[in-house]
Amino acid sequence: MRHIILSLAVVSVLVSSSSVAYEVKGHPAFTPYSGSVATRRDDDGFKSYALVTAVNEKGKTDEEVLQTLKVKGNVIRFSYENPKDRSPHEVYTNYRQGFEKGGFKILFACVADECGARYATSRWARVTGMRYFTPEMRYFAAKGSRDGQDVYIAVLVAKARHQVELVEITQMETGLVTAESIGEGLKAEGRVVLDGILFDTDKATIKVESKPALDAIATFLRDHAALKAYIVGHTDGTGEFEHNMQLAKDRAAAVAAALVNDYQIAPERLVAHGVGSLSPARTNKTDAGRAQNRRVELVER
Repeated sequence: MRHIILSLAVVSVLVSSSSVAYEVKGHPAFTPYSGSVATRRDDDGFKSYALVTAVNEKGKTDEEVLQTLKVKGNVIRFSYENPKDRSPHEVYTNYRQGFEKGGFKILFACVADECGARYATSRWARVTGMRYFTPEMRYFAAKGSRDGQDVYIAVLVAKARHQVELVEITQMETGLVTAESIGEGLKAEGRVVLDGILFDTDKATIKVESKPALDAIATFLRDHAALKAYIVGHTDGTGEFEHNMQLAKDRAAAVAAALVNDYQIAPERLVAHGVGSLSPARTNKTDAGRAQNRRVELVER
């Protein structure tokens, strides 16, 4: 049976042994697989986290074999014992289907030898900090959101145990755009939100506070001279549709013009488009959602 349910209810699991009984507090983003025994929760706080997004058997170093997307946020790690009457495949499939039904996008998945099994014990432990590796290992990484907040998750299932690790992209991350984060975003998804680009209300005038973000974007484009990109403007759903379409295009054009005129980026590398409210990142029913929908993205072409 498949029992995982993406839930907004806080889950608490009682853990017992011959010498101790204590409570492992769960997380509202997921419910542990039915019958699992929670053995540990680590709240690591705000830190960088390496999310495995590809395995390259031809690589030589840890970083070449296990390619990662580095994200920063509030990191929480959970460890569980598998139900004795369930296979690793059942546990893995249940978590994966549950997160997908909850709106999470799978960034990478591997099973057994696809994970580079002969490297598992050493490389996976060093790169990810995860603990449980057996020839039956299964892993997936995904990205989703909860209450307007981006959440990355990694699930590793071994023969007798499994781990669920979450990275909540917190407010400490907001507005931080670097050449490195742009590259990581394009590598993972082919597009990246240009946080820190600010405009006057209902206008395409870029605020002076946007300079650090523009500096970072220009640095990335200079470091990747062959890359060509779309600059895509987005708005929230407030106001007239045609007005929002034009505003989104004008804002994208303003960013492209700033990069060309102020940073000498070749104009043929950048094409500006506006999609208005056609592609929201979040719901337009809340202030937080509308704020995240008003954005400019860099899309590789």
